[in-house]
Amino acid sequence: EIDLLRGVAVGKMDEEEKCPTSLSTAIKFGKDCHIECAKFSPDGLVLITGSVDGFLEIWDTATYKLKKDLSYQASEKFMLHSCPILSVNFSRDGELICSGDQSGVIKVWRYRSGQCIRTISNAHTNGVTTVCFSKDGGQVLSGSFDTVIRIHGLKSGRVLKEFRGHTSYVNHAIYFNNGQQILSASSDGTV
Repeated sequence: EIDLLRGVAVGKMDEEEKCPTSLSTAIKFGKDCHIECAKFSPDGLVLITGSVDGFLEIWDTATYKLKKDLSYQASEKFMLHSCPILSVNFSRDGELICSGDQSGVIKVWRYRSGQCIRTISNAHTNGVTTVCFSKDGGQVLSGSFDTVIRIHGLKSGRVLKEFRGHTSYVNHAIYFNNGQQILSASSDGTV
């Protein structure tokens, strides 16, 4: 007998599924600032947050304090957008970060140095709600309040492909099937 939901033989899963029962840690922000997005690094050792004041900050997940071993954060030279950051993501190797903001700008950063290596100024005509690196880290997939999904080349900064079809905000978009396909979810009620 097979459990179709889990794809395993019945009885093989003896452990009871457990959910978190308490809050382990909370990061407090000022009352004039709040977080719009957050993402763990692929290895789970750091958390990046994007806030309404345009700051990208890197947190140590062991202490949930700012990572001061990153020289740019230790000297309070943060990665910054000029308006609220709506989306963040890491590359698969954890070396690059991409962020999208409310004005339609995407920036790509080096995690270790905090250096912005690419700014795509007109990535979208409205806020960038989702960003995702391709498997090889050479492209950024993005979706927006403008209902459009785009693939941007990091070397050229140009739009390589554009997808239209949603009639409302694109809330999430990811590569799947080894980067051969894209899955998107929209406020229009479609996937």
